Amino acid sequence: MNARLTEREGVLLLAREFVRAGLSLTEDCPIEVEGGTVHLDAYDPARRVGFEFVTDEAGDRREIGPEVVAALERKMEAGEAWILLVDEWDVEGPDDLALAARRFLGELRSRGVLA
Repeated sequence: MNARLTEREGVLLLAREFVRAGLSLTEDCPIEVEGGTVHLDAYDPARRVGFEFVTDEAGDRREIGPEVVAALERKMEAGEAWILLVDEWDVEGPDDLALAARRFLGELRSRGVLA
């Protein structure tokens, strides 16, 4: 089993994958969701693609609760944004996290969101 990633390690790994896919990321980027604003770890406002690595260390569960997840899912279903949400407890280490990012970005390519 791999060691758990810190918030910073996870964010840097995801950012590398997203930049490789041609995205221009803004860190700690606020986006509007039903009922308020959520700050994502990184987001490309022009492409409306971003990610959040949910960790205890960063206190993300206070902001990214079930209501926010549902609001983000509705945004994605409407084609208004594409957000990869990864909980630290759902990945065993860097390889799992990189794979999650690559799968997400591959899905966006297949939908024509990314070139």
